[in-house]
Amino acid sequence: MRKLEGLSASRGIAIGPVFRFVQEESAPIPRYTISEAEAETHWNRLQKAIGKSTHEISLLKDDRSTEQSDILSAQLMMLEDPEFIPQVKRDLFARLQNIETVLADKVGEAAGILRMTGDTYLAERAVDIEDAFERVMKHLLQDAIGRESLPPGSRNPSPANRFIPPGAILVARNLKPSESLFLKDSGVAGVVLEEGGATSHVAILARSWKIPAVMGVRNALDAVVDGVELILDGSEGLVIVNPGNDLINVYRSRSMSDQRHETVSEAERIELIRSPAVTTDGVQVSLRANIALPEEAEAAREEGAAGVGLFRSEFLFLGSEEFPDEETQYEAYLSVVEHMNGAPVIIRTLDAGADKMIGEQLSLKEKNPLLGWRAVRYCLDRRDVFLVQLRAILRASHYGDIRIMFPMISNVEELDAVLDVLEEAKASLARDSLPWKKRLKVGVMIEIPSAAVCADLLAKKVDFMSIGTNDLIQYTMATDRENPKVAHLYDGFNPAVLRLIRQTILAGIKTRTEVSMCGEMAGDPASVFLLMGLGLRNFSMSPALLTPVKELVRRVSLNDAAELAEAAMELSAAREIRKLVQERMKNYE
Repeated sequence: MRKLEGLSASRGIAIGPVFRFVQEESAPIPRYTISEAEAETHWNRLQKAIGKSTHEISLLKDDRSTEQSDILSAQLMMLEDPEFIPQVKRDLFARLQNIETVLADKVGEAAGILRMTGDTYLAERAVDIEDAFERVMKHLLQDAIGRESLPPGSRNPSPANRFIPPGAILVARNLKPSESLFLKDSGVAGVVLEEGGATSHVAILARSWKIPAVMGVRNALDAVVDGVELILDGSEGLVIVNPGNDLINVYRSRSMSDQRHETVSEAERIELIRSPAVTTDGVQVSLRANIALPEEAEAAREEGAAGVGLFRSEFLFLGSEEFPDEETQYEAYLSVVEHMNGAPVIIRTLDAGADKMIGEQLSLKEKNPLLGWRAVRYCLDRRDVFLVQLRAILRASHYGDIRIMFPMISNVEELDAVLDVLEEAKASLARDSLPWKKRLKVGVMIEIPSAAVCADLLAKKVDFMSIGTNDLIQYTMATDRENPKVAHLYDGFNPAVLRLIRQTILAGIKTRTEVSMCGEMAGDPASVFLLMGLGLRNFSMSPALLTPVKELVRRVSLNDAAELAEAAMELSAAREIRKLVQERMKNYE
């Protein structure tokens, strides 16, 4: 028997034989130079390939569930992106290389930017981009060798093209969105993936179809062989390879009990979305959404978000050689405000650098960019860029409840400096007779240990503080979260991290300053249970996680959360705290 741990993506228990799906390598992409005259022909080939792909996806959308249709609609939007496709054309005529090369490089660049953010939700969107344009690439390659267009997937067969024994548990490195569409009618009992997380399309579909799933199980393919018995515990994020009969009987009993209690229908899910996030003892909790692009605001609203807790504005700057001008930014911020219908919209100012470099940052080649010229440090040096963004945000604030949040503040002097630039932006708007919201709220990210330690000092100068756990954990534990050799140290339940979070919350209570959290911990129901006990009442997460977190909030009492937090803070190891939280969570299943 062997136990593997991962991330809970879809609750439930599955017991069955392993079906290993190992994806074949994609066909190599030819690379060669072309003449200026040939460039026009290659551009026409791309347009033709996109047209074929768009037609195929549109046909696939027929008779699909809402979740499946949403995935395919997202791919259609990518193929029709008014910014990305013109960039491909520009590179084609500038580089004079074949269109397959140019497209592959551009898709790789866009996906790489998303993966390097360190944000799970955005990293998983990289798979969406690659999947959408893989279909286009297949048409280009088929056209290049003079063959008729083959059905998508014929070069790299999906699990749908292979017989899967009913009741089997699919184990794979990852599944593309297009591959995940087959799951509903495949007879698959469960899904185990080496990559992905709770916000991936595979996870969303698995939850919709009530297929237990565990993601992020390292080396899962190497740990199993076809046909070996497996227990998949989607609630605990646990996979047990080759269990004994006694353990199988225990989990079968649990599975039958869970099924008797599993009565949530789609109508009930909609009712949950419309219901307030209130604990059983009447405490209101605010659940907002994290977004990276203006169009994501609509999805946030549809999932019941009480506002936008984090708009990552840097994604307006990435993927282009030129910075967006004031009017472009203003229109983007205004679009989010309009989608949210009066709910708060917190815009984080440009957080470029480290893994999201722009402009001159790209050529700087810092030895350690995570500790370097990024976020407000960059903006204070590039006041011209900073002022344009602040003016755009201020102008949009006239039409809704926009709030400004500054990232990577490390000390009070830095905060004073950015507030000075904000005042300069207001003065410039006054000279231009342009309106803005005069009582606009301003806040800071608490994502550096020094900021958490001095949170009481920062709180005196701002209206709110938002804890960014992704960087706070990384900097507190001196751990590169992308380095598999030390990734085990990256744990939000580490006592050092929890103490910094509690110190920030207490500073907010003392100064009557709102404290929220917008890091990945805010989207994990188990973490939310503990954090509520520490005093946190405001959380922001990816739209897909709003419903499971709200479900948790509405099932627990604040008294129980407080008792859990008190017990957890007495423990000395992350694994002990995690075990305690998981045990207490069972009381609400």
